[in-house]
Amino acid sequence: MKITKMKHKYNIIFDLDGTLVHTAPALTKAANDLLRELNLPAVSPSLYSTFIGGGIKKQVQRLLAHYGYSYSCIDKYVKRFKDFYYVDPYFKTYLFPSVKNILIELKSLNFNIAICTQKNKEPALKILEYFEIRNFFAGFAFGDSLEVLKPDPLMVKYATKSFIPKKNIYIGDSKTDLQTSRNSDSIFILFTEGYRKENISELRPDYYFSDYNKLLELIKKIAF
Repeated sequence: MKITKMKHKYNIIFDLDGTLVHTAPALTKAANDLLRELNLPAVSPSLYSTFIGGGIKKQVQRLLAHYGYSYSCIDKYVKRFKDFYYVDPYFKTYLFPSVKNILIELKSLNFNIAICTQKNKEPALKILEYFEIRNFFAGFAFGDSLEVLKPDPLMVKYATKSFIPKKNIYIGDSKTDLQTSRNSDSIFILFTEGYRKENISELRPDYYFSDYNKLLELIKKIAF
């Protein structure tokens, strides 16, 4: 029997930033536009990558904290950051190698695939459409979909709300993704080339990979 005819008991959930797409350059550009208004020095993409995680508000808080910049309300800085970022979320942004191929393969194996991201709906959908991968996903949980963010398991539940109940394989690049998978009783696969701050041994994922060409066999091993 061909593997495409075999039944599986899993849905697939992907994080977005640092997992499917390298977005740090565009986020850095928005950050530097904000810093320019505040007469503060620019940051590099490698430094800004250490601020990524938890959504834009957390990123802006970490950015300003890096300079010891004091403020009474973070919201106006978050708004300006969004003004800059939403105009051009594609700046030097790219899919990690072979991402589109793996999505094609997973759809051919009849997996339901979802996105679970802290990024808000507007820029997330712009990125998915820009790289022509939106149609691979049948479920979405964005940073503004609920009143909670990852690692709350409600994010996973929301992302898969239209799916037939199955176990989940969660693929992400960070400690927050690991915690989200644990809180939602999902199998966690770590993509090691994203914005992870911790050692792999510290995170202790169920599985990990650095090359998307290796992911399909890993998922087949788990699911079939």
